[in-house]
Amino acid sequence: MSSAAAHKRNGIINDASVSKSTKMTQLFKFRIKKFDALPTTRNHFVPIVFTFNGHKWLLGVYPGGRGLVWSHEESKEGQSPFLKKLPSSGWNDFIARSDILDASKNILGDDDELTLVVSIEIEQPATAFVPIDPKNTLVKMIQGMFRDPETADVLFEVSKMKANEDGSKRGKSYVHFPAHRSILQGCAPMLAAPFGNSNKGELATVAVHDVKPKVFRHLLWYVYGGTVSNVALKANAKDIIDAADKYSIVGLKLAAEAALVESTNITVENAIDNLLYADSKNLAVLKEAVIDFLVDNGKEVSSKASFDDLPGHVVKDVLVATARKEDRERAADDIDMMRVSELRRKLHQKGLDVDGSREAMIEALKSSSS
Repeated sequence: MSSAAAHKRNGIINDASVSKSTKMTQLFKFRIKKFDALPTTRNHFVPIVFTFNGHKWLLGVYPGGRGLVWSHEESKEGQSPFLKKLPSSGWNDFIARSDILDASKNILGDDDELTLVVSIEIEQPATAFVPIDPKNTLVKMIQGMFRDPETADVLFEVSKMKANEDGSKRGKSYVHFPAHRSILQGCAPMLAAPFGNSNKGELATVAVHDVKPKVFRHLLWYVYGGTVSNVALKANAKDIIDAADKYSIVGLKLAAEAALVESTNITVENAIDNLLYADSKNLAVLKEAVIDFLVDNGKEVSSKASFDDLPGHVVKDVLVATARKEDRERAADDIDMMRVSELRRKLHQKGLDVDGSREAMIEALKSSSS
């Protein structure tokens, strides 16, 4: 008979809860209904089967007062308990049947239900102290140096246009971004380049006029190992793309591109403008999304949009998108028809540059395999 069937036959309800500290303790609560009506013959017991710590256990309850018998799946019924010094082991220190049935003691619940609570505890091996991942420590250290004027050896002066009360512009002010030459050289060489290689102990200063201060802050924070939120990426997507593209900070550029694709509703009216922008910045995912839109809405687009400004190489992308739509099975394996995200994934796995046009990515993959 299965444990579930045996429990159902004897009116047993099983609840379990787990609490963990330095030891693992599990509480099992069993409720035996109509306890006073159970047979009291010497050899009759109520079997309660449960699983703990990967083993099956049998708890035998003798309504006639004989006691409790523990058994483990690898031992014979009635032998010494598997766990040492269980409070219910042996034949002493048990509650008397007469006390259980004494209504004044309120041991039995409704329907003469007897509740048993079993607590099993296992000592957990001592957990060795492991220091924080050195990489995480390094990242936190670098982030802690962000805009720290005490340790900085270079300074960006990012211009900010001031406005009059009527909204007209009245001149520039500057937001200062102290930085560290060594971090820039290692993580963003294009940002370090304007400072040159000489270091005479003076604070080298470079003015930045074509990036907004808030965008430059996102850019520099990313270089220092920080994360730019998706909200900030969506709100400043094109500005971040332009700045990241200028300074070759590829990861931030691709993150902003993904946010731009996610937040852009491509329509017949804006499709060509988005396509031209994507092509100019090598935003292959945005370009693919726009071309998919053109293929799916070809009739409407052809009658309303102007293609005069489109470069000729875009025609090939349109043909690829059309073929991919018609033969999806082939597109999954053919490198010339793969989607941009899959091309980038393969490039990343090979340690190759993931920025660039679709054609450049395909060529890089083919060259690496030849």
